[in-house]
Amino acid sequence: MKNAAIKIFTWWLILLVGGCVDPYRPPEITSPGSYLVMNGFFNSAAGATSTIQLSRSQNLTDTKAPTVETKATVTIESQSKATFPLTEGTAGTYTLSGVTPQAGETYRLHVRTAKGVEYYSDYVPVIQTPPIDSVSWRIENNGVQINVNTHDPTNNTHYYRWEYDETWEYFTPYYSTLELKNNQIVDRPFSVNQCWRSGSSTNIMTTSTTRLSQDVVSQFPLVFVSSNSNKLSVKYSILVRQFALSQPGFDYYDQLAKITQNIGSIFDPQPSQITGNLHCTTNPNELALGFFRVGTVETKRIFITYTDVPFRTVTGYDGCVIDTFTQADIIKFQSTPIKKYGETSRYLVSSEFCVDCRLLGGVLTRPDFWK
Repeated sequence: MKNAAIKIFTWWLILLVGGCVDPYRPPEITSPGSYLVMNGFFNSAAGATSTIQLSRSQNLTDTKAPTVETKATVTIESQSKATFPLTEGTAGTYTLSGVTPQAGETYRLHVRTAKGVEYYSDYVPVIQTPPIDSVSWRIENNGVQINVNTHDPTNNTHYYRWEYDETWEYFTPYYSTLELKNNQIVDRPFSVNQCWRSGSSTNIMTTSTTRLSQDVVSQFPLVFVSSNSNKLSVKYSILVRQFALSQPGFDYYDQLAKITQNIGSIFDPQPSQITGNLHCTTNPNELALGFFRVGTVETKRIFITYTDVPFRTVTGYDGCVIDTFTQADIIKFQSTPIKKYGETSRYLVSSEFCVDCRLLGGVLTRPDFWK
């Protein structure tokens, strides 16, 4: 969601008559202004830490990470004039701990950049998020479809948004106890065949129950995990985060999703500008992107193991092979030794990719939540 907000302020599609389409990039796309982007919320759970991230918008074609907004003065203010300053830790990330919003109060975000430009959000109420009833999954199209279920017995929420973090465990096909270092075969100081890799949701996922007789969300689709990935090769986990939204908040995310995720054809929603509830008071014509909200977040985690699924899972190492080399061959070809080949002077070898799981993007540290 954050990257979508960073890269969205104007989209253009030019159709030329005559059966020929020529690419056109107007100045607004190729040389956009640098606008403030806010991502985060005031967490109303007792003892929770609230995080606000500030960065700058960028060209639609830019692939580098967005520029973060550092050394800003960031505060959260109540309508009754209470003020809570946030502290910058990691560059562009501002946090507040030990402060719990009061039910019935409204709050706004105030940002003053290092250059003296000031931004205020609208005052927003505290919205409590109902618990997640369950995160369910089913076998579908040779993969696993993961869904979320929730409801509000008070029939007051109606607007929902979700994010998720996924983590999966995997192993290399070969366990190597040796490595080539400075043209010497030595013992490995630690194992490199077991890894954990993580990813997060990138799409904006929202739904509304306003047209239903009850405030119930049943089997809302979150993510499909294909058997063609290695996510299900050992164990997979997903942590789902659920947010209750106000109607303006829902409208913001819903519109943002439409113009960033449905731009594949001329029949999709037309590109437009969307900003949120953050406004520049120094210069009213200056855009600001993001939606400040106050409320709780509900979470639920599930695990799926390879024994739970009926299909063969992919390891990601189908092309790995093993061979036997002498020490001279290992040095000559800079191969990766695995272990001695019996009582001979030869070694079992493979490629480094097939013995070091980190090369597939994982880390060796077992997550604290893993079981």
